[in-house]
Amino acid sequence: MKKASILVVDDDQDLLTAARILLKPKVSHVQVESNPENLIGHLEKMPYDLVLLDMNFKSTINTGNEGLYWLSRIKEKFPQVHVIMITAYGAVDLAVKSLKQGAADFVVKPWENEQLLATIESTLAESKIKRRKIRVRYCAPAIARI
Repeated sequence: MKKASILVVDDDQDLLTAARILLKPKVSHVQVESNPENLIGHLEKMPYDLVLLDMNFKSTINTGNEGLYWLSRIKEKFPQVHVIMITAYGAVDLAVKSLKQGAADFVVKPWENEQLLATIESTLAESKIKRRKIRVRYCAPAIARI
């Protein structure tokens, strides 16, 4: 986790501050962003390992559709980036929908710090295992010829 770079996107400034304070000593880089319109620009400038993405950005609308829209944009342009969805309006159907669309996990606000860190760590660890399996799969034929 120490080498990871994480982008946190949420319209709640207090949450962004809390996330930065929690994650800064645990990872190599933390970037916070309150406007989801800037999300793709951040991902184009720097290779983030993981995005913590809010589901709702307009206080009067709590459907999660905004988060699902941005999740689909991330997965379309940056399929290697892991996304953990975060929301104060946790519903099973919303969690299932986000997982089906490619989210790595779903966390309800307010989160418990240790639980969030464990979720991030397990997501990054799963990614590392998948990358190793891919390398082994592509290297095995070459090694067999030796």
